[in-house]
Amino acid sequence: MVRGLGLGGVVCGTVALAAIAVAPGSARAADLPSELTTVAQVKFEGRHSVREKELRAAIKTRTSSRLLFRERPLLRIDFLRADTMAIENVYHQHGYLDARATYKVNPAKESGRVIVTFVIEEGRRSRISRVDLEGVTVMPADPIRRKLFARPGKPFNPYFLPADTLKIAEAYRDRGYFPLIVPSSQRESTGVAVRYSVTEGARFHFGEVRITNMDQLSVSEHFVRRELLIRPGSVYRSTRVQESVERLYETGVFSQVQLSPLIDSTATTVEFDLALRQRKPRWIDAGIGSGTSERLLTTAEWGHRNLLRRGMQGELEGRLALDDQARFLLSRIEASLLEPWLFASRTRGKLTIYHETRHERDQFRLTAHEAEGVSFQLQRRLGRYARLSLLQDNTFAREEIVRDTAVIESPRTRYTTHRLQLSADRDTRDYPIQVTRGSYQTVSSEIAGGPLQGTSSFTKHQFSSSWYTPLSPTLQIATRLRGGLITPYGNVVQFSQEMGIDPEVARVPSLDRFEIGGVNSVRGYAEGELPANGFGGLVLMQANVELRAQLYGPFGVEVFIDGGNVWARRDRVKHGRFAPEVSSRRMTPDDVRWVLGFGPRLQLPFGPLRLDYTWWARPDENGKRQRGIYQFAIGSSF
Repeated sequence: MVRGLGLGGVVCGTVALAAIAVAPGSARAADLPSELTTVAQVKFEGRHSVREKELRAAIKTRTSSRLLFRERPLLRIDFLRADTMAIENVYHQHGYLDARATYKVNPAKESGRVIVTFVIEEGRRSRISRVDLEGVTVMPADPIRRKLFARPGKPFNPYFLPADTLKIAEAYRDRGYFPLIVPSSQRESTGVAVRYSVTEGARFHFGEVRITNMDQLSVSEHFVRRELLIRPGSVYRSTRVQESVERLYETGVFSQVQLSPLIDSTATTVEFDLALRQRKPRWIDAGIGSGTSERLLTTAEWGHRNLLRRGMQGELEGRLALDDQARFLLSRIEASLLEPWLFASRTRGKLTIYHETRHERDQFRLTAHEAEGVSFQLQRRLGRYARLSLLQDNTFAREEIVRDTAVIESPRTRYTTHRLQLSADRDTRDYPIQVTRGSYQTVSSEIAGGPLQGTSSFTKHQFSSSWYTPLSPTLQIATRLRGGLITPYGNVVQFSQEMGIDPEVARVPSLDRFEIGGVNSVRGYAEGELPANGFGGLVLMQANVELRAQLYGPFGVEVFIDGGNVWARRDRVKHGRFAPEVSSRRMTPDDVRWVLGFGPRLQLPFGPLRLDYTWWARPDENGKRQRGIYQFAIGSSF
């Protein structure tokens, strides 16, 4: 037994071990001493067919950061061994089943630091030669094939097998079957043959649903069961189970829904135990925000989500907005009552009573609006993504124009508007706050006056469509198209008497006319600045294209192009006014405004904070050209 080596022996042993750790070639034998060194650089040798970025994301060994305050990564042999397997796994997912990876550690120029090089032998790429489905009899095979990841001609990925097994099982479970699926693959001279062997078994039906904690809930059993799509005796369908859970969450009454299946293979039935956790019935909410014109926007809300134990929702909401000079802009208070099951069907009916006061200012005048109203809305879902709404609104308004606080230019105008609006929307976005993919479309048509009576008579049609397309995990392009048309009809009533306003525009109440501009429509302009005359218009067209990039953590950047305008009449819209142009030629009131810009984004739980910097493509009618405008906003532009 060795009792000691002495000081000289310890020093010599340490130097020898350190030399082995940084010696050229393989460092597999020097596990512990190598952990005393740091990694200066990570390289890949022999990489041709897989992106380096994908490999770096899979490994644990990191390159030293150039930032002074970042800690230098230590060299760990256990990381290197795991990284070689991770690299091989990445190559296997791309079809390179014979790929092999090793590593070597070489000293860097700086003492105590090393360069790690992963040596890769890619081999030949294997592709799928055929996909066989065995035992499929109760349903067509072609719809299943279209859902599979494994398809002839694609590079073979071993992870296709478990993923496709789940897809096949899901298709069968929506038809009442719980199949046994055995996936397999076999390498052949022409590629890889994939086979899924299916044992279908017996067809199952729905059984009873037992609510395990009904005595702990403050809602009736009828309230819960009316949301379920599970009918005892009907064929088992997995989609109905999922939709039943979604419908229970959509009531807003429950914070947790647990629907546990109990499969009886003898009776070929599936029963369920349903456990629910109820949310607190009352809530209080408040918020504060800022925008281009509404520099201070505060909201407060109180509500009850389970009135009369029927899931009826009552809500009282208030809103107040001030501009950048602390001048009043808007106040609104409204009370609403929502019945989620109207006419004994899943039709939501909402009654709202409101009072609103609004001030609109420009360099010439102040327009004060005051209105009370009552509206009733019916809403019905059309599938999982679409909704259909019918709104009947009655507004009793007053409006006056003031040049300053002492002089009234026009007498107070009183009018009523009774409207009926039909709208539909389709929403496939993945996350409402930070959308990464999907689309959103909405279209509406309304009629005011005419058979509904009232002072104003017009029709109004609008549409908006937004698409969100991911280009990579950190890069996304978002686009939006929007348009609208208002057509006055019936008796001629002039709601505005100012000089310069188009007579057709004056036939529509000012709050119903189109206006655009601001951080969420055409940036570089103030809220409602377009059209430039300040009176609004009857025709609207708008387009937005935005490239969003995530840089590091919650930090990102956006580059955008916005275009749009509002016209007084349809005959003022000309094809030649749409072409984008960067020049010093002045725009006319009928030219489409085009702007371009960029800005940083900070993603927070309630949405991104944006600081947009925008340029005008051309000077306006007065020769004014904005070459750089900063605008701050909370939330995505669309």
